[in-house]
Amino acid sequence: FRIDEKSDKRYVYITAFDNGDARGIEQPAFASMKYSRAVVYKIDQKNKTVEQVWEYGKQRGNEWFSPVTSLTEYHKDKNSIVVYSATAGMAFDLNKGVALGEPRPEIDEFKWGAKEPSVQIRFSGASTGYQAMPIDLEKAFK
Repeated sequence: FRIDEKSDKRYVYITAFDNGDARGIEQPAFASMKYSRAVVYKIDQKNKTVEQVWEYGKQRGNEWFSPVTSLTEYHKDKNSIVVYSATAGMAFDLNKGVALGEPRPEIDEFKWGAKEPSVQIRFSGASTGYQAMPIDLEKAFK
C-alpha cells in the first residue's frame, strides 16, 4: 500500500493493490473465482474511521487476477490513479508445477473517481514485470 499525496492533516488516502489471493483469510471454492482489485481507502483521523472510496477490478473477474508484484498509485500532477496488473491472465497448476496461460500485464490510468480507465495499455507475448510506474523525465534525468 501507499500513502498518497492527496492526504492532508485530517484525511489520509491509502492506495493498495489487493491481489485477491486468500482475501478474508480464505480461498474461494474454485481458483477461477479469484480476482484482484485496485483500492483507495480514506482514513478520517479526527473521527477515527476508514472508508473505501474507490475500487476497480472485481468486475473484471479472474481474467484480471494478478497474484504478484502489482501496483496502485495516486499521481497528484494528473489527479489520477495508475494501476499495474503484472500477471493478469496467468494461472498455475500447483499439482503439476506449470503455468496455465500467458501473463498479460496491463497498465491502467483512471481520472480520480472514474469507474473505467482513461488509458489502458495491455501487453501481449510479454513475460511478467516487477513493477511499472510513470516517471517525470525532467526529474529523473537532472
